[in-house]
Formats: sequence, C-alpha cells, structure tokens
Amino acid sequence: MAIVIIHGWSDTAESFEPLAEIVHSGLGAPPVQIKLGDWLSMQDDVTLPDIAEAMQKAWAASGLSFAAHAHDVIVHSTGALVVREWMTRFFTPATVPIKRFVMLAPANFGSGLAHKGRSFIGRAVKGWGSGFQTGTQVLRSLEIASPYTAALADRDLFDTTVRWYGAGAVLATVLVGDEGYSGIRAIANEDGSDGTVRWSTANLNALRIDVALGSQPGSTQRGPHLVATQGEIAFGMLAKHNHSSIVDAGNKPQFAVRDQALLQALRVTDADFVRDAAGQFPWQRRVDGLAPATTRKRLQNTVVHLTDHLGHEVHDYFFEFYRKPVGSDARFEQRFFEKVVNHVHAYQANQSWRSLYLDIDELDKLRAQIPKLFVSVAATPEFTGKQPVGYMGTASDSTGELVIANADLPRFFAAHRTVILRLVIPRYQSSSVFRLK
Repeated sequence: MAIVIIHGWSDTAESFEPLAEIVHSGLGAPPVQIKLGDWLSMQDDVTLPDIAEAMQKAWAASGLSFAAHAHDVIVHSTGALVVREWMTRFFTPATVPIKRFVMLAPANFGSGLAHKGRSFIGRAVKGWGSGFQTGTQVLRSLEIASPYTAALADRDLFDTTVRWYGAGAVLATVLVGDEGYSGIRAIANEDGSDGTVRWSTANLNALRIDVALGSQPGSTQRGPHLVATQGEIAFGMLAKHNHSSIVDAGNKPQFAVRDQALLQALRVTDADFVRDAAGQFPWQRRVDGLAPATTRKRLQNTVVHLTDHLGHEVHDYFFEFYRKPVGSDARFEQRFFEKVVNHVHAYQANQSWRSLYLDIDELDKLRAQIPKLFVSVAATPEFTGKQPVGYMGTASDSTGELVIANADLPRFFAAHRTVILRLVIPRYQSSSVFRLK
C-alpha cells in the first residue's frame, strides 16, 4: 500500500518531504511507499476539475493501483478539494482507491482569504508583492459561500443514496489547528480559524437544509428538509498549530501530538468508525482526547443560497432573524444582529450565495429569550402594483418564514460546522405581464 501526500494552494510537493519522512519512519515495518502529488495551484486558468482530470492520468502513469481502497491519502488545505473532486468524478464509494483519507487543515468549505485580492493574499501568505498569478479559478472555488464547495458536498456528503465515508468505505479524519498566525501574517487571522481556514469550513460533518418559503405554486412541501453528512468522519483540533505549522516538522510538544494523531489516523480500521449506542465511534473519542481546552469563539459557517420557484437566483436580499410579536421593542433583534451575526460575506461572482458567520456562544446566551426563532427573507424587486414581477414581504402568505422552536435550535445552530441553507421563495407576476384579449 502506498501513501499519497497532496499539497494545497500556493505550495509544491517539495514542501512535504519532511512530513513524508515523519510518516515513513513513524509507521515502521514494512516500509511504506510515499508518493508526493504535485499540481499547478497558481495558474489562473486551471480549475479544480482540470486538476482532478490530470490527477487521474498521473495516478495511472505512476503505477498506483486503482483497486478499491488500495491506498491512503494525506492532504493539506485545498488538496482536500482536489481529492474529493477526483474521487467523486471518477469512482463510486465501492471502487474508490482510497482507504484512509487524512485531511490536515482542509479548506472543505472554503477560506476567508480567497476573496481578499492578490496583494493581500500574497502579503499574508508568502510575503510577496502584487503582480503574480494566484490561481484565480481555484480561488473562486475556495471563496467562502462558493457554489462549487456546496455542489461538491451534495456529491459526497448529502447524497442519501450512497455513503462515501465510514466503516466499509473511506476512513476520513479532519485535523485543524486551533490558532492563527503571528507576525505580519496575523493580518490574515479571523475568529475561529487557523489563519487560513475556519474550523467550521474544515469540518465535513455538515448539514444541508432545504426550505420552500411562503405559498409555493404547485408545492406540497411542509417544513424544512434536513440532511446531515452521510457516514462517519472524525474531526479534531490540535493545540498551538496554525495553517502552516500543522504540516511542518518540529520538536515542540505540539508536533509530537500532531505526529501521534497523523500516524493513528493512518492505522485506523473499519471497527474504529462503528458508532456505539451513544452515537459516537472509537476513533472520534480518541481524537477528542487530543483536543485543546479552549475559550475561543464557537462559530458556525451558515451558507445561504436564495432562488425563486421559477429557478431564478435572487441576488439582492436581506436575511432576517426575529421573534414574534416584535412590537415596538426590537432590542432582541438588535442584539442578535450585533452579537450573533459575526460576519456576512456575499460570494463575489454570484451574490445569491451568502455566508453568515454565526457566534454560537452568543446565541446560547439568548436562547432563554427565544420561544421560537423566525427566519425570513426580504428580496427585491419588490412586487407592487407598479412592478410587473417580484417578491412580496415576509408575511406567511408571501415570502414566508422558517420557524425554529427553542428545542430545535441545537439542530440548526452548532459550533465548528457548516450549514448550507437552500431557500426558495415564490415569485409573483402582475396581470399586465400576459393578457388574452
């Protein structure tokens, strides 16, 4: 069995030779063959599907086996997207040639750096100036609230007809550092991240929620439809590591812990991913034992995609949280938006996709005041007597509302994960749009 190590954006295979040596010496006899995957991460025209196609050819050319579960793979950062694209494009869960899949600081649901611009990214990550290629197409896929990462999750996480991960399938482990950068690179840090990826966007234990709001023509859907990640994926945080150090070699105690976690993740068996009566599996318990005690913010990456019932993407909208009746006192709503909504980002190429970075600790402080949480949307163009097409307000007979009972709040809001919320609202037309005379 070979172990394939694949780097992330702005890196090369040579950077991972120390990590390869740690794996090679740590696993002991029999000797393990290490393959370093190298891909063009900084060319502007290269896309992730391009890389997956090229990876398939390189895998064959290197003599690696295509037999089911023949090899193990270690990835860093964007390397996780490369491998997930490759395995879901060319294989099924029964035929994929990966058994153990170890993701170090993976950008599974994007990175807050990806939309910052060339100058910022260069200075924060490499200390470069402007004027270089940054891998534009890859960065668009990496942007927070990217349609690409949501579509990829539909293929390997939320498809209820197959199971890519867990016992009998791919044994996946996600490990991410618990702190950001120091020095000049600290300008890249944000709450709940390792300096480059958020803990919530690294974690593959995600949730998809589909909701048809309001009076949907021809729709019989009642309430939200929730689909969690299919299968078991271990997730853990490593103390005193940032996005770079998690793949470096070192003599400090945090590197010994990283080595231990990495090597154990390369030894796990199907039995380590079988859930017990409490709903946990043995490998996750062991990963939890490595997690640092932290008082850092607990955040959820909440990706919203808004369309109407005719299939139009809605680009201009406002997402609202409130209690009913609001009346004249809106102090709760003010505090919710000031404290719970940590940050909002609209995907630059298509603003029907948004990310709301929600502070779960602040939400927990408000929970006793929330018998029900109402979630709604105000969108334009507004449907009026003069406007021929558009959207109405937030009443229950127009755009509608998602209503979350207090007891259900933990299902919708949890720390260190991504939720993809796909909303559909009704679109209205006036009688002037079409008439028979």
